[in-house]
Amino acid sequence: KLTSIVIPRGVTTIGESAFANCSALTEVVIPDSVTAIGDFAFSDCANLTSIVIPVSVTSMGDGVFIFSQNLESIKYCGTRAQWRAISKSDLWDYDTGDFTITYKYAGK
Repeated sequence: KLTSIVIPRGVTTIGESAFANCSALTEVVIPDSVTAIGDFAFSDCANLTSIVIPVSVTSMGDGVFIFSQNLESIKYCGTRAQWRAISKSDLWDYDTGDFTITYKYAGK
């Protein structure tokens, strides 16, 4: 029944399906040590509404948020240009809710 998580500093990759089907998860904060978010990492997280992504992330796989239809907010710690430079699968946000991206996010 994990509802929120701050991934520990030192983690470099969020692996494939790492948090898939965590239906109670509502909020995730990713540290700036993470460089890659794997395929389906947050798939089918029905109650996920918010995630903080650091500028260190350089790649996002397939279906990272697939079926996470309540996602409202991606808080990105870099600029819009840096966000666009992330290598993203064409399907990284497939079948995801209507979310907004906040750039230059500096914390809660």
